[in-house]
Amino acid sequence: MTLHLADGAGSHDPADSGNTCACSMGKTGKHSIAQGIHASIDYNDEPDHSDNHSDKDPDANYDTDFWSEEEYVEATKEMQKICKNSKHVSQFLRFGGAGYNLSVSHQFESSSEVARCAVQPGNIDDLKKIMKVFMTYDKVKFAVKGGGHSTNPGFSSTTGIQISMANFNELEYNSKTQNLRIGAGCLFDEVYKEIAQYKRNIVGGATAAGVGVAGWLLGGGYSLLTNQHGLGIDNLVEVQVVLCNGESVRASAERNSDLFFAIRGGGNNFGIVTSFTVKTYPLGPIYRNMLTFPIDKATKVKEAIINFIDKCKDKKAAIVGAYRHFCIRGEREDKITVDLFYDGPLPSDNPFEELLELSDDKWIHHEDHDEADKKLAENFAFMDQLFSHIHDPSRISAPPSHRQVDGSQLSLQTYAKNPPKSGVGEENVRARWGTVMVSHFTPKLLDEIDVQSKLAASKLKEYEGKTAVIDIWPFLPSMFDTSTSTAWPHEKGRPNGPLLACFQWEGENNDSFWIGMMKQILQSIQKVAEAEGCTNDKLPKYCNTSLSDTPVQDIYKEHLPKLIAIRAKYDPNNMMGRTGGFRIPLAL
Repeated sequence: MTLHLADGAGSHDPADSGNTCACSMGKTGKHSIAQGIHASIDYNDEPDHSDNHSDKDPDANYDTDFWSEEEYVEATKEMQKICKNSKHVSQFLRFGGAGYNLSVSHQFESSSEVARCAVQPGNIDDLKKIMKVFMTYDKVKFAVKGGGHSTNPGFSSTTGIQISMANFNELEYNSKTQNLRIGAGCLFDEVYKEIAQYKRNIVGGATAAGVGVAGWLLGGGYSLLTNQHGLGIDNLVEVQVVLCNGESVRASAERNSDLFFAIRGGGNNFGIVTSFTVKTYPLGPIYRNMLTFPIDKATKVKEAIINFIDKCKDKKAAIVGAYRHFCIRGEREDKITVDLFYDGPLPSDNPFEELLELSDDKWIHHEDHDEADKKLAENFAFMDQLFSHIHDPSRISAPPSHRQVDGSQLSLQTYAKNPPKSGVGEENVRARWGTVMVSHFTPKLLDEIDVQSKLAASKLKEYEGKTAVIDIWPFLPSMFDTSTSTAWPHEKGRPNGPLLACFQWEGENNDSFWIGMMKQILQSIQKVAEAEGCTNDKLPKYCNTSLSDTPVQDIYKEHLPKLIAIRAKYDPNNMMGRTGGFRIPLAL
C-alpha cells in the first residue's frame, strides 16, 4: 500500500525510519476548512474600517480604537503577508467569513469567543513565522484551537487572534516501529477510522465524537484502554513543537527530555505542538454495548456496578456508568446508562453478565471475519454516535443559528460586546465539566452521586437546563503500573480517575446558577468520597475536565516547581501567558 504525506500539512522529518504510510491528508484527502473560501481573505496592507460608521454607530469611537490599536494592526499585516506568500497554503481569515466561523467555533456556545481574526497555518515554517510575529508584538493575545471541545471559556478561544490547527491533519503510520504520527489538528473520529485499516489501535479518547487529539493528550488522556496501557501521555513517543522563539524542535525521552516531560500533561504552556507520535496496539474484534435503564432500576444497577468493580480484574474489560437527566421541550427524562467495553471477543466468563441480565437491550458484538478491518472502521463510526459522554445531539432542541454580521452596520466590537444567543458555537447550549478525582467507588459514593444528580435534574426546567450528567468510570488499582514520568502526576500504586459531571443549559443569564450548582454538587460528592476513603488531598486534579478556577497547584502538585523551571527556560517572556488555560507560572 502506498499513500503519501500531504503537501503543506506539516513536515516529514527524514530522520524517521521504516516504511511509512500517510492517511487522509492534503490536496488529495481532507482539505482545510477554509480552502476555497477566498472571499473572506484580505491581503490589503491597511486595516478594514468598512464597518466604522462614526455618524451613525453609537459604538463608533470604541470601534475605531479597536481597529487602530497599533499592535493588532501591525500583527495582522504581518500575518496577512505570511499567508499571501504561502500561496494559500496558510489562510488568513477575516471576521465574518465562513472560514473564520469554522476556525473560531467550539463545541459549545459558552466556550466560543469572537476573535478579531483567525489564521490557519498550513505548515511548520509558516507557524514559526507566526510565532515570531507574536514575539514581536507582545501585547497581542491569541489562542490555539485543535478540536474545540473545552468547556472553559478562553482556554482555546480568544478575543484576539485565533490560530486554528486544522491544516495539521497528517496521519502517518510507521510499519517498522508500529507508531502513529498524528497532526495536532486531527480529531479522534478520523484517527480511529484510519488506524483500523492496519488492524491497530491507540490509547485514545473514550468517545470520538469531535474530540481533538491535541487537547486530550496535552492534558493526560484517560482511555478505555488505560487499565492495559496507562494514560495517553504514557504512550507518547515523540512530539514536534514550535517554541515561543519560533524554533521548531522534536522532543522525546532521548532529546529535549525536559520539554518532553513538561508537554505530557503540561497543557499549552511551552509552545504549540504540531504533531504527536504515539504507540499503537493490535486491534481485533471488540465488544461494545450501551445499556439504558429506567431510573427506577437505579438500586439494582448500582449493585451490579459495585459487583463488577469488586469481582472483575480483567484489564480488557471496562465500564462507564452515568446518571443522565434531560429536559426536552419542558419535560424531564431520567435514565441510567452503562457503556460496556471489552478489548476482544467476550470470554466465557462474561464480566458484564449481571448488567446484561438487568437489560433487554440488544447485544452489539463484532465477530472476527474476512473483512474485519472494514467492520472495525464501521464500528468506530457507530461508536462516535452512540457513546458520547459529553453531549447527545438528539437532545438539542434546535440547530444553532448564525447571525449575519459581515458587511452590515453591526460592528465587530459591538458583536463582541453583545453576542447573539447562538453564533460561533457549534451547539446553541452552554456547558461546563467538573471533576472529583477518586481512587475507587463504594456503595455510599454511588448513592451520593444518585442524590446529587437528581438535585441537578430538579433544576433543569426552572433554569433552562438541557442535560445533567454524572459519570461513574471505575479503573483497576493497577491502572498506573506502566506509568511514565510526566508533568501530570500519576504513579504506580496511586490509582485515580475523574468522577465527571457535565451540565448543559441555555442562556448566559443562567451561567452563574449552573456553575454554582456544579461546585455545590461536586463539594458534596467530595465530602462523601473523603469519608469513604475514595479521595484525598494528594490526588491531583485532572485539567481536561476541571473548572477554570481550579488552582494550578492542585493539578501539578509536587511537580509544579520543576515545571516552573522548565517553563522559564522555554517561555521566558511569558508568550503563552497571552493564551488561556491552566497557566504554570514563571516563578513561585
